[in-house]
Amino acid sequence: MSFEVTYNGDIQYIKVFYSTEKTRAGKYYGEFYKKMDELASDLKRFKQELDEDSENAAKIAKDAANKALSERFGSLRYIIDEHLWDEDMVISKILDDRKEEMLVLAQKTFNNEVLLEEDGAEEYKIHLAEGGIEVDGESVEETSLIDFFDSDDYHESNGAKLAKLEKLDWFIIWSRTEAGEFKTEGVQHEGNYSSKELKMENCLLTYRDLPLVIPTNGTDIFSNELEIHFVDETRVSLEISEA
Repeated sequence: MSFEVTYNGDIQYIKVFYSTEKTRAGKYYGEFYKKMDELASDLKRFKQELDEDSENAAKIAKDAANKALSERFGSLRYIIDEHLWDEDMVISKILDDRKEEMLVLAQKTFNNEVLLEEDGAEEYKIHLAEGGIEVDGESVEETSLIDFFDSDDYHESNGAKLAKLEKLDWFIIWSRTEAGEFKTEGVQHEGNYSSKELKMENCLLTYRDLPLVIPTNGTDIFSNELEIHFVDETRVSLEISEA
């Protein structure tokens, strides 16, 4: 007796572009990675300088503002509110300029063709919660997926990937979420369905150690995002243009 197991839910495809020995040596986009590294190196230095100078710069700005208010309206009539003042109000213009250069370069380089064909990028996919399991098109009510998605392994695996990226000076991440019905690769399963053979590995549901990632009837794309992340922990969306 054969049967087919499917996951009816969402899957997220993720592709991350960042500087490695392989990407820097690439024939078509190697210079892009090298230039981004140069700009990111400047950005990292300017960020360090801002961190070191922001407190003093904020005090200078606040003192100057209070002095200007006193000269214009009289002594102590108006002053800067200490509770509302924040040293983060002081920014680095040259740091923002470098980020803008990186953004422009990335936007000029990345399009649908690059996203699909750049083979030096890191790719992986994950299942998202709120889905269900079906066997031969029938819902399996006794199979609950909550424990899989609430597990420490699921969150730690996801977190480990993000923690690795956050150590980089820059990276570009493309994430696309699709909804559909997903089965395992190959022929149907033999024997009888057992929920004990359903597992979660590397954030993907598997049945008999095979990930449920092959669409059965196409998918619906409802999220398609491209972002550049900078070393100062900010990020900006990029437009996905045609080639």
